[in-house]
Amino acid sequence: MSATIVESRNLFIKFGSLPVLSDVCFCIQHGDYVGLVGPNGSGKSTLIKCILGLFKPERGSVTLFGNDALLMQNREKIGYLPQRIDFFDPRFPSTVAEIISQGLIASKRAGKDIGRRQTDSMLELLEITGIRNRRIGDLSGGQQQRVFIARALVNEPDLLMLDEPGSALDPETRDNFFSLLRALNEKKKVTIIMVTHDIGGIGEHASKLLYLDKRVIFFGGFDEFCRSENMAQFFGAASQHIICHEHH
Repeated sequence: MSATIVESRNLFIKFGSLPVLSDVCFCIQHGDYVGLVGPNGSGKSTLIKCILGLFKPERGSVTLFGNDALLMQNREKIGYLPQRIDFFDPRFPSTVAEIISQGLIASKRAGKDIGRRQTDSMLELLEITGIRNRRIGDLSGGQQQRVFIARALVNEPDLLMLDEPGSALDPETRDNFFSLLRALNEKKKVTIIMVTHDIGGIGEHASKLLYLDKRVIFFGGFDEFCRSENMAQFFGAASQHIICHEHH
């Protein structure tokens, strides 16, 4: 039986008097590749922050690698790419290579030589070796996105969480990136949670669908989703068909 990586039990979060997440229950196992989808305001980013231990639930709990997420343990096992990359100061004089190597700070595995090799590997993988010594603030949005993807991957995390990761990537880089994610998931069994608005295309990549709209509308494999009469009624048969058509 696979180890449980993330488990949410009756999670309830509110901002002021407004519920943001209500009675959210699911269990993500080692090696799962989960597409987290839902409309704007459905609580997707809030759920990610709960998994990261950044929000204290009103009720319920989230466990991460078997521990309460609020304890902020096992940070070195997690790679995270936020939707917005405005958490850094573009005027700060950090180079591309320095930004990527920041992903190794929590690592217990990397010495100096190993860290440099891992950083070099990520530079090559994301095709940004040529800009390794440029300052992050001098780059285009797409180049910055590649740098922060590399930072999320450099520590070879056991759990990778990505919030709209392909939004600033050109089509070729996006295809290469998704191929990389698939290889990490299939060959190294990295557990992946990917937030996306592309419900029509997520089935091409993920093995499971978590549809959230303040509560869990559906969580399970795509085959189960495609056979579900309840989901056909909820989404409409045409939308269900589009999602299933993209799942290979």
